Amino acid sequence: MPNGFPWGTRTPQNSDATNINDIPNTGVTRYYDFSIARAVISPDGVPRDSILVNGQFPGPTIEANWGDYIQVTVHNQIENPVEGTSMHWHGMMQKETPWYDGVPSVSQCPIAPGATFTYRFRADQYGSSWYHAHYSAQYNAGVLGPMVIYGPTNLQYDIDIGPIVLSDWYHIPYFQIVENTVGTDMRKLPPVSDNNLINGRNNFDCSTLPRGSNLTCTPNAGFSKFVFQKGKSHRLRLVNTGADGVQKFSIDGHNLTIIAQDMVPVKPYNVSVVTLGVAQRTDVVVYMSDDEWDAIWMRAEIFGGVTCGGSSAGLALAAIYFDNATETTSTIPTTTSEVELTGCANDYIGLAEPEYAILPSNPTFTEYLAITLTLNETGHFQWQINGQTFRANFNYPLLQLASQGNTSYPNDPEWNVYNYGQNQSMRYVIQNETPFTHPFHIHGHNMYILDEGPGPWNGTYDMVNRYNPTRRDTQIIRGFGYLVMQIEADNPGVWPFHCHVAWHLSGGLSINIMSRPSDIPSIPDIMPQTCNDWDDYSAANVVHQIDAGS
Repeated sequence: MPNGFPWGTRTPQNSDATNINDIPNTGVTRYYDFSIARAVISPDGVPRDSILVNGQFPGPTIEANWGDYIQVTVHNQIENPVEGTSMHWHGMMQKETPWYDGVPSVSQCPIAPGATFTYRFRADQYGSSWYHAHYSAQYNAGVLGPMVIYGPTNLQYDIDIGPIVLSDWYHIPYFQIVENTVGTDMRKLPPVSDNNLINGRNNFDCSTLPRGSNLTCTPNAGFSKFVFQKGKSHRLRLVNTGADGVQKFSIDGHNLTIIAQDMVPVKPYNVSVVTLGVAQRTDVVVYMSDDEWDAIWMRAEIFGGVTCGGSSAGLALAAIYFDNATETTSTIPTTTSEVELTGCANDYIGLAEPEYAILPSNPTFTEYLAITLTLNETGHFQWQINGQTFRANFNYPLLQLASQGNTSYPNDPEWNVYNYGQNQSMRYVIQNETPFTHPFHIHGHNMYILDEGPGPWNGTYDMVNRYNPTRRDTQIIRGFGYLVMQIEADNPGVWPFHCHVAWHLSGGLSINIMSRPSDIPSIPDIMPQTCNDWDDYSAANVVHQIDAGS
């Protein structure tokens, strides 16, 4: 074990985690066993029907070293009513195993009710991320959990606090919200969360329950608690696992040093508040001096109104205690925040300069995409990209079709496939023609974020950090704003590029990028298992696919 670590002498400055030749081969497999089933939970004192991983919310933390294999056996035990499911390992490039990306209709068929499926993939990046269901908006029911992939660091710290999971929270089941989202009643749109949670907990003011509601409420449900040490520096792994809300994270009286975004180490810089769109992750280091209070507040606030997610009770609090404090301490922090919250866009992209410099290639193709919200002929809401909405076909995964040479689908435009053939790099100019914020996520790649801003794109490439632009897998596109990004075609396959707001994806806001289809590796025999099981199930049962599906 060179240098005492499984990753040897690799550092954020001398290695690129997206380069398969830089990934260590540890020879270790980390095994996990997940059962997905219904449950009723009350994270803020209000009981709600949920779907959980091993009965936990958030689900169990997956931990591995960079270069390990992760093997997860998933049992679909969702009953009364039954549903399909799948699991996406957010941020994993899957360069060796594109069939384990976990997206129904793209890389697999859903895991059928009562069936079991095993994923096995390399921890090909390091840092902080999460896993979640990619079936309808099912992860909003609770099918999610954090992932920590240990690797080299670009800033030394004393204590790893671990994942800080931020989740907007709704008091009605996800399927009912999806029905409203793709419905025809403008009064129910957009959906606004009822609360906000840190690591699955927060109080809720029971007096604010809607009059006439059949919901019950237990006051003072409790908040999450953390123990820090005075005179020490602490790493926090922030993850926005919500459905819609843009999160503003802060700790009273402290600056935060950002060291990574979406598993890309960046040259450290200081902020007073961290902005995270849905699915974004930010690793920060915070130093606690010797003259701290006995307890201080950690805050996550959904900010910016309905166009940025919106919440009727958007402030989540968690308590930080020090040294010899215990989890049962009854001290309530009394600190206040002096942080000024503005807007719901990500930080200026010039701040996040990757530690490992990569110069983007000259793009071999440029695509222009326009995001719109429309009513279809039946009066139902649809999100569209270039005039086309997405709808999954669970029985015919696109990756499998492409591997068999079927790469054109003129009779199925709702699959929204953009086939770039053997192009080596693609640049995208995306114009948001709606007032809503869209955190767009790319599977199988990191994006070069070349430019973004409010208003219409001016037609020029004002690239920031031209020779080493920020890279990440999820980027907020502002309301009525634009994004210019680029990906390298270094991962043959079919990769979703979609808004990660659960309700927007349910409405069809997604495309599928087909990259170098002739170089897609042979799909192992294990993959047809999901389709055989799903074909048997769907042939004998009505599949209640009321939205885009995945």
